[in-house]
Amino acid sequence: MRILSLLDIAIKEEQLDTITKDKFPAAIVRYLNWPPASRDVFVKENLNIEKNGPEVGMPVPGIIETVSEFDPEVIITHFAPVTREVIEKAKSLEVIGCLRGGVENINVEAATKKNILVFNNSGRTANAVAEFTLAHMLAVTRNINISYHALQNGQWWRPETRPSEIFGSTIGLIGFGNVSQKLAERLQGFKVKILAYDPYVSDEIFANYGAKRVELNGLLKAADFVSLHCRLSPETKNIISEAELKLMKPTAYIINTARADLIDKTALLNALKNRQIKGAALDVFWQEPLPKNDPFLQLNNVSLTPHLAGATLQTEERTISLFFESLQELLKTHQSRSVVNFKAAEQTKIVGTMNLLKSA
Repeated sequence: MRILSLLDIAIKEEQLDTITKDKFPAAIVRYLNWPPASRDVFVKENLNIEKNGPEVGMPVPGIIETVSEFDPEVIITHFAPVTREVIEKAKSLEVIGCLRGGVENINVEAATKKNILVFNNSGRTANAVAEFTLAHMLAVTRNINISYHALQNGQWWRPETRPSEIFGSTIGLIGFGNVSQKLAERLQGFKVKILAYDPYVSDEIFANYGAKRVELNGLLKAADFVSLHCRLSPETKNIISEAELKLMKPTAYIINTARADLIDKTALLNALKNRQIKGAALDVFWQEPLPKNDPFLQLNNVSLTPHLAGATLQTEERTISLFFESLQELLKTHQSRSVVNFKAAEQTKIVGTMNLLKSA
C-alpha cells in the first residue's frame, strides 16, 4: 500500500508515522507539508477553502510531481487541499482520507468520477463539541465570560435582569447528528425537554435520545436555547436569519459551535443589540481570526470563544486512528460508514476491484 500523507501545523509526521506503522506495517509512506506555518495564516487559508473549495486554496508544494512519480493508492489529508488536478494525476488512487468531519478541502466530484472513495472522520470531535456547547450554554445564561471580563477591568458587575437556569428548560437542536446526540445525553441530568429538527434522521434515533422531532419554526418558537449542529450547505446557509430570529422568545439564547454562515450575521447582531433575544454564544465567526473592531465584541449579552470547541487532547488522539480503523473496516467488510460519496452497495462493488485489497 502506497500512502501519501499531507501534513499541516496540526498534524505532524511523528503522529501519522506511528499509527500508520501500527495499523499497516507494510505500507510505503511519503510525506508532504502544507505551507501555512503561522496559526493566523492557517486559519485564514482554511476558512477560504471551506467557503470556496479546494481549487482556490494554497497548494501543497511538490504534490503534482509526487503523485505522478510515487503514484499513491491512498492520500491522507487534514486541512490541505486535494484538487481536481491532483486526483487526475494520481493514476492508482483509490482512497482519500480526510482527518476531520468536513471534506470541503477535497474535490469530491472529481474523486467520485474516478470511483475514488472519500472518507471523513465524522464524530471525532463530537464529545468535545458537545461538552463545549453545554459549557457555552452555562456561560452565556449565567454571564460567566462577561462578569469575568468586568472583574478584570475593576467592575463589580451585575446583569440588568436575573439569569435563567438550564434546569427544566426546553432545548432546541438544529441538526441531530453525532454532536447533538451526545449533547442530548449530557443534558439529561438537567431534566430538560429536547426538541430537534433534522429531516435526515430516523424517528428511532430521535426516540433513543429522548428528543421530540419538530419542524424548524416550531422549535424556534418553543426553545429556551437554540443550538446549531448541522453541516453548512446551500440549503442550510443562513438557516437562521431575520425571520427565524423573530420567532424566538425574547428570553431565548442561540448557540453556534458549528459554522458561522448558518446564521445571518447582520440579523443576529441586530437581534442582540435590540434585545430581541436574550443572548448568543458563538465559537465560530464570519471572519477568523475575529477582527479587534468586530461589533460582537461590543456586546454584553454574548459568550465568545475563538473556534475552540473541537480542540481537546482526546480529539487529537482520535483524529488519525479513526481513519485507519475505518479503512480497515472497508477492506474487511467492503463497506464503511465513513465514506461520504458512495452508498453501501456502491462501495461493495468498488472495493471488489481495488488493488488495495491485494496490497493491504
